[in-house]
Amino acid sequence: MRKFTFLFLSMFLMLGTLEAVSQEMADFNSPTVYPNSEEPVTMVYNIRISFSKDITVTLPEAGIDVVNTTTQEVIKIAKAQVYDWETNVAVFEFEQKLVPGKDGKEELQPQYIETPGTYTYTIPAGCITSVDGDVFAEHTYTFSIASTFDVVGCSPKTTDKLEKVEITFEEEIVDVNMPQQGLTIWDMYYTNQWYTKSDFTISEDKKSVTLELAEPITAPGMYDLAIPQGIFISANGINNYSTQTITIQDLTPSFYTNYDDENRVKEIPGLAIGFKNVNNVELVEGAEPVMVYLPGGSDAAGTAEIIEGSIIVTFDTEFTEEGLYTFVIPAGMFKMDGVENESREVGVELYKFNLLPLEIVSITPAAGTVEQLDKIVIEFNQNVTLAQKDWQEISREIKITDGVNEYTLTNNASYTLSNKIEYVANAEWDGFQYASTPIKAEGRYVLDLSDIILSYGAEKYIDEWGWENTRWNAQGSCEGTLVWTISADATGIDGVEAENGEQVIYDLTGRRIKSITNSGIYIVNGVKVVK
Repeated sequence: MRKFTFLFLSMFLMLGTLEAVSQEMADFNSPTVYPNSEEPVTMVYNIRISFSKDITVTLPEAGIDVVNTTTQEVIKIAKAQVYDWETNVAVFEFEQKLVPGKDGKEELQPQYIETPGTYTYTIPAGCITSVDGDVFAEHTYTFSIASTFDVVGCSPKTTDKLEKVEITFEEEIVDVNMPQQGLTIWDMYYTNQWYTKSDFTISEDKKSVTLELAEPITAPGMYDLAIPQGIFISANGINNYSTQTITIQDLTPSFYTNYDDENRVKEIPGLAIGFKNVNNVELVEGAEPVMVYLPGGSDAAGTAEIIEGSIIVTFDTEFTEEGLYTFVIPAGMFKMDGVENESREVGVELYKFNLLPLEIVSITPAAGTVEQLDKIVIEFNQNVTLAQKDWQEISREIKITDGVNEYTLTNNASYTLSNKIEYVANAEWDGFQYASTPIKAEGRYVLDLSDIILSYGAEKYIDEWGWENTRWNAQGSCEGTLVWTISADATGIDGVEAENGEQVIYDLTGRRIKSITNSGIYIVNGVKVVK
């Protein structure tokens, strides 16, 4: 009896061990694969197969063919590796291809798959082995590259209460892959978030989808609806990523003035009161007047009248003394659609700033004949910075032209106050600064100075947190153009030295511009430069 019990127990343990090994083998032959057959993608850079164990990979000498099942196009897997930081993941990369590079030379770059279609490939048996000896059996996988389409827009664009959104497309939508939590809506600072519901309604024409919000948004401001790629599916593909902006307006009747509280201005002609969401405005007879308290301690009363729907308040006193002016609008002075206004104070600081006109002191290299243009440094008579105009401060780029081609000059800015602006030609960011690729082609190159929009008239002040800051009192550019001629035998500034030591400057057409003494300062095309 004891022998039978021992034999039975041994067989039971052996069966348990075999079952565990069998389960282990099943797990090893059921890895996670990306991309997979369930979720279409728009581009594949590599194929990743993730196992429950550390592995080694041996790629067949001929590689592995990835075949487009429609066109029979073959993209070959030419490299397989296991990274030190992902020892359980086999990464298969496609063979490199020749692409046009710099200076017309071809260079090898990794290949990726982006042509829409269904693709299949087979991993042969023994290609992947676990470190403890498990052999991955032959497996065939498929994945799909989907075409993409854009979101046309959403509505409402503007509202006073956001409860639902309608997203529109040019293609008909056949399905929606909505996340369980819905789509995310962010405020303009991306600090708070709201969600749409996960259920949806596809329109009859199938070109729009309506989503309700889990809770309405009523706070005025700008909000971004984030639409991830692959949420909306058409017969031909999936949607591209999109962000749609929705504005929630405050439609409560209100008034405002031509000054914000604590404004700093150069002149105070009077006070104007404007209105939002108001249909009718009327002055209240016998109401107290608007008062202004002047820097010296005196005060003055204003006279109010309605002109074209706004209230204009004028004063007999001229406001010329520098300092703080406090306007006090009394409660009940006027009615907005029959409702009397509340009181309000507005403080305005009058200041005077002696603005120095913007002028160019020097340009390096000086306009004239040069061997190449790698960078251009323009020195001004005062501190300057790129103005926030037409995205110039963000792009930091202007163009120089030879009459046929345009070349990009990039501002190589330092973030300290400076009276110089430096531009480098054909700039490339090296991680720390811009490096120039010089323009060497012979020709006549023209830079329009009016393209460089600058803030100037710098003034130091201490902000409300006690930090020293700079405000700029003017914005503009210098007029005129700069002209360089690139020539292999460049000799410097165009001009002829006269016998009396005077330098005669000519433009590139041979027209005499100006002759001046040999002080080192010259005028070229109306712009003062230093040799």
